[in-house]
Amino acid sequence: MRLFLFVIIGLWLAPLLIVAVVAFKLRLKRATDAGITGSAHKPLDHRLILHTSGKRPDEATARLAPHLPMYSPFIAWAFGSIGLASRWSGYAFAWTTFPPALPSTLFSMVPHRTHFLDRCLTQATRADTKIRQVVLLGAGWDTRAWGLLADTDVRVFEVDTPTSQEVKKRAVQAAGLDMDRVVFVATDFVEKTWLEALVGAGFDPKLPSFFLLEGLVYYLCDADVEATLRDISSTAPGSMLAFDYLSLELINKQAPHAELGSKLHEDVGKNYPNEPLLSGISTTHPAREGVAAFLSEMGLELTDFEPFGPEEEAFGGLVYARNPG
Repeated sequence: MRLFLFVIIGLWLAPLLIVAVVAFKLRLKRATDAGITGSAHKPLDHRLILHTSGKRPDEATARLAPHLPMYSPFIAWAFGSIGLASRWSGYAFAWTTFPPALPSTLFSMVPHRTHFLDRCLTQATRADTKIRQVVLLGAGWDTRAWGLLADTDVRVFEVDTPTSQEVKKRAVQAAGLDMDRVVFVATDFVEKTWLEALVGAGFDPKLPSFFLLEGLVYYLCDADVEATLRDISSTAPGSMLAFDYLSLELINKQAPHAELGSKLHEDVGKNYPNEPLLSGISTTHPAREGVAAFLSEMGLELTDFEPFGPEEEAFGGLVYARNPG
C-alpha cells in the first residue's frame, strides 16, 4: 500500500520533476563551464531529500539550495518533493532510509557516507573533547556548520577553490545563514600551500582538529592524496580525520569491479567531464587491514572503518582515523 501511494504521488509529480531535471542539467553545465565544482551537488541533493522526508532535518541545506547556481527555488522544491512523496506515503527507499541499510550499494553510498561522517564529527566535537577546530577540505555545499555544529563552540574552516568559495559565500548570505559561523579559505588545496592558507586564515596547527574530506579523495591524484594526509599527520597529536574512498580496483576497472568501474567512469565523464576519478585504495580482502596499513604509512592510525558493500567485495570505504603523534 505504501509503495502504491508513493507511485501515485510520484506520477503526479513526474511532469514537474522532468522540467526540474532538464533545467538543472542546463544550469549544471553552465556552472561547471564557469569553473564551479559540479560533483558538489550530489550530497546536497541527497540531504535535501532526507530533509523533506523528515529522516535527517537540515534546514540550512533547504535554505541554501535555492541560491546556488545549478538550482533555483523551483528546482530545489522539485528535488525535495521526492522526500515529501516518501514522507506522505510512508514508503522509504535508498535515499530516504536513514540510517541506511547495510551493506550499502553504489545507489545508497551517499546516505551511508553522510551517516558515518555525521557520527564521526559529532563524536569528535563533543564538549568533553579537545577538538575545537573543524576543517572541511573541498567543502562544496556542506552545511554542517549551521546544522550539526550549530550548538558547539568549534571554529569551522571551509577550504575550496576560489570560484566555488565565492559562489557559496553569496549563497550563504542570500540564504540568511550566519556568515560568522565559517572561516572561508579560498585556495586550490591540492597545492602544497593549503595548510599555509589555513594558518594564514587563523587556523592553529598546534591544537587538535577534525579534518573532513567528503566525496573528495577519488578526485585527487595519488601524490596529492598522500601529501594531504601527511600534512594532516603533521598537525597536533589527537587530531582526527574522516573521509571516504573508492576501491583501487574499481578506479582501474579491474576484477572484481571491472564492470562497475567502467559504468562509474562513464557516468562521471558524462556528468562531470572536468572531474575524472583519479585515485583509490585497494579493497582486496580484508579491506580494513589494507586501509589501516595505508594510513600507517601516512603517520595516521585507523579508528573506525565501514566498507561500501560487503567487506569481502568492498568497492570502497569510510574511514575515521587519528593522528597518534
